[in-house]
Amino acid sequence: VGGKRGNRMAGGGDGDDDDDGDGDEEDSVMSSSVSFLTNQLKPSKVVVAPTPPSENEVLNRYQTEEWKGWMQFTFLLYHYMHATEVYNGIRIMITCYVWMTGFGNFSFFYMTNDYSLPRILQMLWRLNFLVLFLCLTHGNPYILYYICPLHTYFFFMVYAVMSIGKERNYTKWWIRIKLAILAIIIFLIWDVDLGIFERLHQFFLGYEPVVGASMGTMWEWYFRSYLDHWSTLLGMVFALNFPIVSLFYRKLEARSIMRQWLGKLAVASGMLYALHMWATGPLTISKIPYNGTNPYFGFIPLVTYIFLRNLTPKLRSHSMAFLHEIGKTTLETYLMQHHIWLTSNSKTVLVFIPGWPRVNLALVTYVYVIICRKVHKLTLHLRGMLLPDDRAVCIRSMVGLAVVIIGFYSTAFVFGGMDMSGLKSIGLVSMVGGWLLYQTVIDSTWFEYRRAAKKAKMTMASSEEDDDDDVRSDSSQSYDERGTEYESAVSRMCPPIIGTMVLLVLGLVWSGFATEGAGSVGLLPPGCDAFVNDGQWIPIDGCNESSRGMAYRDYGADAYGSCAPHGVSYVWAWTQQPPRTHCRFSHRDEEKMKKMLNRRKVVFIGDSMTRYLYHSTVRALGIEGSGAYDATGPKHADIHHTLWETTPVTFRWAPLATDQLNILKEYNKISSAGEGYENLGPDLIVLGGGAWDRLHLYATDEDRQSHAATLKDLGYEMQKAQRDGGSAVVWFIPTTINSKALNTEEKRDHMREEDMEAMRAVYARNGILASSSFVIDGPSFTASRVKESYDGVHYPPHVYDAGAQILFNAIDWLLPAGGVVDPIIPPRAGKMANPTLGVMILVFIAMGLFCFDGFLGFSYLAAIFVKGVMPLRLYEEAFSTLHKKIGLVGADVEGTPSGSARSSQRRLHHQSGSRAGRRVGSVDEEIAALLGTKRVDVELASR
Repeated sequence: VGGKRGNRMAGGGDGDDDDDGDGDEEDSVMSSSVSFLTNQLKPSKVVVAPTPPSENEVLNRYQTEEWKGWMQFTFLLYHYMHATEVYNGIRIMITCYVWMTGFGNFSFFYMTNDYSLPRILQMLWRLNFLVLFLCLTHGNPYILYYICPLHTYFFFMVYAVMSIGKERNYTKWWIRIKLAILAIIIFLIWDVDLGIFERLHQFFLGYEPVVGASMGTMWEWYFRSYLDHWSTLLGMVFALNFPIVSLFYRKLEARSIMRQWLGKLAVASGMLYALHMWATGPLTISKIPYNGTNPYFGFIPLVTYIFLRNLTPKLRSHSMAFLHEIGKTTLETYLMQHHIWLTSNSKTVLVFIPGWPRVNLALVTYVYVIICRKVHKLTLHLRGMLLPDDRAVCIRSMVGLAVVIIGFYSTAFVFGGMDMSGLKSIGLVSMVGGWLLYQTVIDSTWFEYRRAAKKAKMTMASSEEDDDDDVRSDSSQSYDERGTEYESAVSRMCPPIIGTMVLLVLGLVWSGFATEGAGSVGLLPPGCDAFVNDGQWIPIDGCNESSRGMAYRDYGADAYGSCAPHGVSYVWAWTQQPPRTHCRFSHRDEEKMKKMLNRRKVVFIGDSMTRYLYHSTVRALGIEGSGAYDATGPKHADIHHTLWETTPVTFRWAPLATDQLNILKEYNKISSAGEGYENLGPDLIVLGGGAWDRLHLYATDEDRQSHAATLKDLGYEMQKAQRDGGSAVVWFIPTTINSKALNTEEKRDHMREEDMEAMRAVYARNGILASSSFVIDGPSFTASRVKESYDGVHYPPHVYDAGAQILFNAIDWLLPAGGVVDPIIPPRAGKMANPTLGVMILVFIAMGLFCFDGFLGFSYLAAIFVKGVMPLRLYEEAFSTLHKKIGLVGADVEGTPSGSARSSQRRLHHQSGSRAGRRVGSVDEEIAALLGTKRVDVELASR
């Protein structure tokens, strides 16, 4: 909250992405990652933890939490470093998470037969409590945290399928037919463009852009759900066949070493060949076309990992403890990265200690991890308190929460309408609400305590048998009378008074952070014009390990030839400003400036110095060759470019003040008389000059007086352009002159740096600076580079890049409305449908369902070398054992349940409710699929 926010490590993007930053910080993240993995891979009993024998099952909970842990570690680094080059691999990890939703929830429902309302509410609480809190406190839409709605959506899909005809779920074919029907439904919704998706979701989703859904929530949800629309069903198919998979491994491992490994290598070879085809095919294509392949090929690395990770009993018996711990809080780490590890909805990096990226990373990561673990525990404790396995209590709790939220929304609406939404009003509401909450809790718990104590007294009184019992009864009675009848004013008032004091202290600290801290990232305020010219050129030595590695990878260079301890190249950097100024200057690339300048008109008017600034500006906006040295082209001519086919950027040659005045009058005349876009004046005007006036028209007193009069007229026209034309007018102060490098006698006589310094004062004295919307101080970024001015006046092109970046940052307050936003026409939901690949997945699912193979047919390769391991023939043995274990003693694995089996199902449901009641506050992480600490101890096959 109180920290400053720096920029992201790499450029571009939205939603998952943004600003340029510091290479050293990227190095620190990478070195930290390498160090972490190096330490984790050391042979240590602490790091590689043995799995308890009772948990040594295929895909046991220690293993799945380790799996989630290393995926989450990679996922977080991907966001922190904005490593878009590994996007395709990260999509596979999200596929794995969604696959676990199907696997975990199917397992739970199959094993417990618990479809009660408390179970649904507990699951929804686990997935959505924290995200609801973040949405309410930050004003963000639900779709921004798309992982949570994605898992919630597919949880309901699993619940619906499992609850329909649940009394027949334990027969051989009913559950498989249901999953086959679900596969056809998914195929029709996502893989055939029939418009079904849009019709099903039109009442919940819209087409207007929101945070996290720039194309509207309809397209965003279609896109997100499309990427993994098969994953949940594939997880359900694996869970359904899990007893057979487990028995398959045990059958193989009971054979001779040669037979065992022949079977395993046959399966592994088939999977690795498929993995190779995927890795050299779909994985290598760019991001956008890859998205169309992920739903259909993402299962290949997934099932390959599961098979190889469980290849031997020893591999199943060990897991990496640190990754196991990360895997417990994947939901919290995903959500809180938007606001703690990263900030501004994961657009920027939180900085507590500027200038020390490694130390800052360690501190921020520590705070981030601690908060995530605390929030995880809080979520589970509140779930146990508010949503026990009691339907009435659950309903009462949810109604109470809804009333509280609606009440606070109403209060906020009233205070906002009365213009009283300041910190004092918020503090007052918080104090009153805290007192009411405290009193409600005290009253309800005190009443329960009185009733329980009275009942205990009556029980003890009825069992009095001897004198000791009498003593106990008397002491109990006196204790009850004291405890239930007497409550002092001090005991009632101290807690809320202390709470009020704590709230007051927190409010003052919060107020300090809000007023003195960096705040959220947004447009720079106008007050930053006092600081935007403050900066310096920083020498950078490119001959470090990181830059050498980049040169080798990207350019095939073995070593640098120009290195020096003090640096051989320079980068412009702004002077750090106090956080309360909110002046976080940053490099602006073409993508950002397009948002600010789209369909705007920009004009540069001036001499050759202004022309160089013009060239630097358009180079940064995508015209790479602008300003290249060309002795054959005209020097003193107008230049025009159109950017993005929407934004004209023009340079008008006007070396003298009179020339600038005439051109500005021309534009003001157009602005006052024109109608329509083509006849409107410029939105941004950049003026610069003074050198030619000093050189050619400043010799006599008459020249000076005429020049001063021209400047006053120019200042008037500048104000008129702002007042009548709505233009932002920028003045560019001439850059520093290298007097010794001036190449003509005339220039050495009239254009030395001391002469130009006097001319700058003349322009300021005659109101040019005061008439401007903003001033670019040329000497601020050229004085320290003056030796590089080859002709005494001009500099190498990259020096002017600093001036262009100063201008780009100033546009935040010069044109705060930004560019004209073109109407966004979102793609049609259904655009990504691919019936051919959809049919392919249907074939694989059919193999999983009707060939009884969790690995979708790959297990049959083992049957070529090993007899008795064909999954189709393992069904009866695997499921008869499982059904006996969960109490379905009379279940007929070949057909419908017998009468005794149906009775067993009812007993199973009753027992599941009893077990659930005993684990009110437990963590159901394997089932939650994102998820947390400890799943309910159920397995799909006997060990």
